Amino acid sequence: MRGIRFSLEALLGLVLLGVMLTNVWQQSREGALVLTASQPPRNTQSAAVQWLAANFDSRWFGTPSLFRPPAIENTDFRFFDVSGHTQNELIRSLNAADICKTYGPCQPDPANPSGIAWGLEGGVPSGSYLCYSPRTTTLHYRFYVLLPRWSPLSMGGVSVSLVERWNSLLRLIYIHEAGHVAIDTEDLAQLNDQAHQMPTCQALYNFWNDPHVFDKLTADQAAYHARLRADCRPEVGCAPPGWLGW
Repeated sequence: MRGIRFSLEALLGLVLLGVMLTNVWQQSREGALVLTASQPPRNTQSAAVQWLAANFDSRWFGTPSLFRPPAIENTDFRFFDVSGHTQNELIRSLNAADICKTYGPCQPDPANPSGIAWGLEGGVPSGSYLCYSPRTTTLHYRFYVLLPRWSPLSMGGVSVSLVERWNSLLRLIYIHEAGHVAIDTEDLAQLNDQAHQMPTCQALYNFWNDPHVFDKLTADQAAYHARLRADCRPEVGCAPPGWLGW
């Protein structure tokens, strides 16, 4: 702490010296009497030191660290970048990313008529398939979660409270999307169980090519949103209105 205090006082001295020299130059131009002094007025220095001391601890210098999403089995993380030095700037950046258009489409949600999303999940088939027997042919999916990524410099440019609110938001989005992945995993396993019961490989191909094969999965994801709205808590991946200013 001794080193930090010295740095603050040194910085303060430079700032106050710059203010003092500016005032001296301005007064000289106006023909006013110039008073020379080796130190700024004591009361001004004291007030500035108190201000710096009161605000130093509120600025972010890397602690707490930014939230990093824990791994989810069979799931990759993707990111879209946002920027801002205030919460309002971050909100505008999150909305402007328009991820449903850029990375979607998103499943329509009647409770979200704006169509704005701050996180997504999805999946794509992985591997190639040649059916020798329906019982041994399993459709594999690799899932992904899309999260916002904010990279402020840890040099005091943002507040600690903003980082804490960001971490809470990112953790909530992560929990929400992880819930979607869990539903994907469970429903896909059930679909594979059904496919394994097909009598022939052609029947299996017909099963997976049916445009309604994922109707239950779609309905289950919508039901997940409905359950969250009925019991909206951050710890289960739902943000109540006005939560932490988000």
